[in-house]
Amino acid sequence: MKASHLLPSLIILLSCMSNTLVAQDVITDINVYTAVDKMPRLKGAGKDISQHIRKQVDYNDSFKLRGVEGDVWVSFVVTFYGEVMQVVVEKGIDSELDALVVEALKESSKWKPGELDKKKVNTKMRLPIRFILSNSERHMARQLKVLDEQDKRPLFILDDKLIEGLVQVHDYNVESIRIIKGEKAIKLYGDRAENGVVVITSKNGTNPHRF
Repeated sequence: MKASHLLPSLIILLSCMSNTLVAQDVITDINVYTAVDKMPRLKGAGKDISQHIRKQVDYNDSFKLRGVEGDVWVSFVVTFYGEVMQVVVEKGIDSELDALVVEALKESSKWKPGELDKKKVNTKMRLPIRFILSNSERHMARQLKVLDEQDKRPLFILDDKLIEGLVQVHDYNVESIRIIKGEKAIKLYGDRAENGVVVITSKNGTNPHRF
């Protein structure tokens, strides 16, 4: 067979191989850039991509009651076709929260790729996703930690009802959270409150999620 006849077949083969590489999400260090002319942008995020990703993560009371806060440092690649790949937690603060950050990044809407010499390229990014407690939340978490260390888990009361197990109440649904200890707790809730009571009041019309 003449070489001229082989050429179309070779082009088709290379095209299929190229499509396979994209489909399998194969990205190597060779074709990933850290310094580009235009950094990738995430639709709807504006200039603060970290804050946008933070808002997609359910930083609920299960973390706050344990005093989980800090920066989750992540690195990831935005490909030349605008997809997020190779998400890595470089420095985490809680395995469960770290996983939620990774999930939020993977599920983020399509990005505008980075550009180098006016060409779209695979770009590696590194961001801190910050989670901060309020002063009252931090104070409450410290009190609960002391009780847990003494194996004295308190009662949890939600809207005047005893919570059996755990519930998740989103921060925007919480009216107030307070801790009652000692004789006052026992007087209000009986002997079961000897280790203290965490009283949560939700806003009207909201329902907690049990898990």
